Amino acid sequence: MTMDEGLETLLALELLGELDEDGRRELARLEAASESDAAQLRRELERGVELLAIGLEPVEPPPRLRTRLLDQLGGRERLSPFAGRLAELFDLTVDAAREVLTRFDVADRWTPMFPGAAYLDVEAGPGLADAHAGLVRVGPGLDFPHHRHLGREIVLVLQGEFETDDGQRVGPGQRATMTDGSAHAFRVVSEQELLYAVVVGQVEFADGTRAP
Repeated sequence: MTMDEGLETLLALELLGELDEDGRRELARLEAASESDAAQLRRELERGVELLAIGLEPVEPPPRLRTRLLDQLGGRERLSPFAGRLAELFDLTVDAAREVLTRFDVADRWTPMFPGAAYLDVEAGPGLADAHAGLVRVGPGLDFPHHRHLGREIVLVLQGEFETDDGQRVGPGQRATMTDGSAHAFRVVSEQELLYAVVVGQVEFADGTRAP
């Protein structure tokens, strides 16, 4: 295996959350020693993995990695590239965050919010204090009704895209923050089901009901 091939392999494993401590040290050594543009290679791999994860036509990653990445990202592992960002949001380890992401494929335990939308509570780390952590799914084309935030809300989109009533669009890998007391509605504008992780105090709907 050449140095560039080793660098590509270690970068891919890092993006998939599968790199151990020895691998991270070797990756750092290769990035420092490589005459190739390691930063550009990292960006290309990140973009390829993200597009594979959300089911879009991917920007071609290096050919020898394509089959392995597709195998890793299929089925219950398709959202695993977001494990690091979810771990940060929920104050979890990366391994725990990866397990949380598989819960989108578990049919039970979801609490209906309105037809086509559901919420699943997640036990987060101590860094969240009194805020709630959870997963939300909303069907394609559906409107999420107007609501007011009681406490700050942070959303991390994992699949699909939504547009708020003020024209803001948020898609996979992007975060949106709503301040305490703010109010809005949004619509799912993707053909895919919208999946996102959320840290929230509570939301209050127009009829006075609150969630979670």
